[in-house]
Amino acid sequence: MAQKIKHTIRLGIFVTVGAILFTLSVYSIGNRQNLFGKRYRISTLINNAYGLQVGNNVRYTGITVGSVERISFRNDSTLKVDMILDDEVKDYIKKDAIASISTDGLVGNVIVNITPGSGNGRPINNGDIIESYSRTDPNDLLNSLGNTNENIALLSLNLLEITEKINDGEGTVSRLIGDAQMANEVAKSLSNMQTVTKHLITMSEQLNYSIKQISEGNGLLPYLLHDNTIQHQMESFISNLDSLIIEENKPVMANLKTASEDVTVATNELKIVLETLNKGEGSATTILRDTAVAQDLKDVFRNLNEGTARFNENMEALKHNFLFKKYFKKQEKERKKQEKKSKS
Repeated sequence: MAQKIKHTIRLGIFVTVGAILFTLSVYSIGNRQNLFGKRYRISTLINNAYGLQVGNNVRYTGITVGSVERISFRNDSTLKVDMILDDEVKDYIKKDAIASISTDGLVGNVIVNITPGSGNGRPINNGDIIESYSRTDPNDLLNSLGNTNENIALLSLNLLEITEKINDGEGTVSRLIGDAQMANEVAKSLSNMQTVTKHLITMSEQLNYSIKQISEGNGLLPYLLHDNTIQHQMESFISNLDSLIIEENKPVMANLKTASEDVTVATNELKIVLETLNKGEGSATTILRDTAVAQDLKDVFRNLNEGTARFNENMEALKHNFLFKKYFKKQEKERKKQEKKSKS
């Protein structure tokens, strides 16, 4: 009987200790998950969970402020993450805060990290949805690092080959290193290039200064470019020059006209003489019977015809000359006016 009572006492002590330990564990877990305090919920929309699971921590500026309550599909490309946060941080998280998926350390658990916004937004309310941005996938980073390592290895091999060729005296670089004269020539070339560059810079500055002066309207060139009166003055000058040329050449044109009329009269008189000669009348017929005289007369007539033709060519050239073109046009207009008056 005493033995049975002893076992019963032991069992009671074990159950009591177990109940106490269970209660402490539940309280500890509940306190950690904030099961016994006031909480509120917010959500965010993401495109990739990157291994995020329910129960993972939610951190705000590096401090754990809650946990992931649920992950659900919003559509075929969007996930909704519901989070439970401590009520004590409600006034610090603003509506413009941004959530992102990150890791706890380099290879730690996946967590939700909330970054503060500008600080000018209103405090967040229960059930609000905050913005999010996608982080870089660690696998992509590892792949990039792998490619970078491969590229570094290739560059190292190429650099080793180049170094061996330089040590063996191959290529231009080795000559530059070993040949002092060539190195001096390269140095002179670089010095000349620097001098040319300085000259180009100076010319560019002078050109910029000139353009600035033109833009500000200083000097004669901007005055010529922007003053509209110069064009009118030039047109007036050209018109006055044309009038002056016409007035100065009027006597010359009158003399040419008189000479043309005289040539016409002489031609008519010569025609009459020739008709008389053809009839065999007068002493000229006797003179023409002499072969030498006849030849002289033929030469005279040929020269006279050539002179008339050249005179006509000269008159035609004068008509097309820019100095006399306006005069002939004016004479032509007056002639047409006289013809109209005579017809009327």
